[in-house]
Amino acid sequence: MAKHFPLTVQFQKAESDLDYIEQKLEFEIRKSLPEDASVQENPVKLLEQLATVKLRFKTLSAQLETIAGDQQKSVDSIQATIGNTLKMVQHLQQQTDFQVSPFSQEELHALQQLENLAMKGGSVQ
Repeated sequence: MAKHFPLTVQFQKAESDLDYIEQKLEFEIRKSLPEDASVQENPVKLLEQLATVKLRFKTLSAQLETIAGDQQKSVDSIQATIGNTLKMVQHLQQQTDFQVSPFSQEELHALQQLENLAMKGGSVQ
């Protein structure tokens, strides 16, 4: 029966395996490569460039996660602000006996969606 590991552990193992394969491949290439091979035909140089690209990808992925988290916080804050504003407007209308026409079906649906999302912490669809 196979063990179930968290996804992050599986990715870390896969990355570790790829690093090992990369090192082994680089070692084998260095053994068989003539000393005077040009940069364009030198697989070791290509592997070094690959390592640079891999590092850049990791950096961009981390930045993307940060941006996505910040974006979700902004959406949550905006939803909460809109919800609070609607409640204040309704309260003020009741306090001043201000008569307004009832919400349309579309407005009621949007308000209900907003309230549901504010409770769940989701995003607007």
